[in-house]
Formats: sequence, structure tokens, C-alpha cells
Amino acid sequence: MSENDVKNELNESLAPVMEHLDELRTRLVRCALALLLGMVVCFALFQQQLTEIVMGPFMALEQEMIYTQPAEGFMFQLKIALLGGVVMASPVIIWQIMRFILPALYSNEKRVFLLMTFFGILLFVGGVCFGYFLVLEPIMQTLIKLAGTDLTPMITANSYMSFVLGFLIPLGLVFEIPMVVYFLTIVGVITPDMLTKNRKYVLLVVLIIAAMLTPPDIVSQLCMAGPMLLLYEMGIQISKFVYKRKLKKEAKQAAKEARKQNG
Repeated sequence: MSENDVKNELNESLAPVMEHLDELRTRLVRCALALLLGMVVCFALFQQQLTEIVMGPFMALEQEMIYTQPAEGFMFQLKIALLGGVVMASPVIIWQIMRFILPALYSNEKRVFLLMTFFGILLFVGGVCFGYFLVLEPIMQTLIKLAGTDLTPMITANSYMSFVLGFLIPLGLVFEIPMVVYFLTIVGVITPDMLTKNRKYVLLVVLIIAAMLTPPDIVSQLCMAGPMLLLYEMGIQISKFVYKRKLKKEAKQAAKEARKQNG
């Protein structure tokens, strides 16, 4: 085989990979442009409304927010616009991800993937809303009270925004636990018995993850660990339901193949 033949075979083998990389680059560029456009629109048109939403839990504390660096106030507004841009651009981002993944799936897998994507978005939004409306303000009130009366709270814009994002986004991801359990049960990675037997180890892992994902205080960690444990127990029930259906489907398939062989 000549050197040219070897080069041609190598180019032919690399061509699909390069096509996928070009496709991925195109999708990522579109996601970035959608995020940038959403951020600009939020900053230009909805900045005041978004600021009021983000500042809602803090204003209920009747505290005064400060900033200690010249650019900190502007960066605070920029982070708010970024957060709004992510929400506004999320349909485009999700669609680009789906367009990249769907061609590689079979028709039945596409239906499952679309359903999982839909419910995954609902669970993430539900987790963020749960944290914002029910947990964030009580946590901040508790932390300020635990600091005592000898200390005067002087919360900066940057520290508040970091606290909000560092709490809400991980909580939204935590709410994906049932969906992850559902998927791993379908593909056969986990079983209900496995989840039940390892419950005590999961408790330790949950506490460690809560300590890593939340701000460094016991109240935030407990507020993160509690929903994680509840969602894990919910995941066990989901896994039992999915596993039973999977066994029935496999039994029907085996019986069908046996009838074909006997017939």
C-alpha cells in the first residue's frame, strides 16, 4: 500500500470525526450568541425587574447592601443580566444540544430523550423556584440571627450574588436526582435493591456533597441535604416502578422469542 493510499484512508477515517467537531462548534457558537443576545436584552430592557427579583429575599431582611470595590456594583448588575440571559436563551441552548444529539439516536430513544429533556427542565426549574421562594430568605434570616447581636452585617453585592447562585443552581441540579435514577435504571446501571442497600452510604455522600455545593454554613448544608435525601427516597420508588416494567418487558420478549423458536 502506497503512502498516498494510507493518507487517503486516514483522511476518510477522520472525516466523520471532523464533521462532528464542526457540528459541535457550530452549535456552541449559536448557544454563545443566543446567551449574549439574551444578556444584552435583559440588561437593556429588564434590568430593573430582574434586580428586584434577585434582591427580593435580601430586601425582606431590612438590611443595606454595600459594595467595596469600584467595579463591584457594575459586576453585580452584569451577573443579574447574565442570569436573565441564561433563562431567556435556554430554549435555544436546549434545542441546539438536542439537534446535536438526536441524529445519533434511534426513533424510540429519541422519544425517551425528548421526554427526559422536558421533565429534566421542569425539575431544574422546580428546584430553583423551591430554593428561591421557600428556602433562601429563611436561610439568610437564620444566618444573620446566628451571627449574634455583637456583629453588624455588612453584606456586599458580590457576596450576596455568589451566595444566591451558589445555593439556587446546585439545588436545581439536586432536583434532577429522580431523572438520573430513572435513566440509570432503564440502562441497567442500578437496581432498586442496590439503592436500598446503599442508603447509609448515600447519607454520608449527601452530607459531603451538600458541604461542597453550598456556602460554608451548617444551615445551608442541611437545607441542601434534606431535599437530596427526600429525592433519593423518591428515586428508589421510581426505580422500583421502572425496574418492574423492565422485567415484564424482558419476560414478554423472552416468551415471544421462545414461541418463535418452538414454532
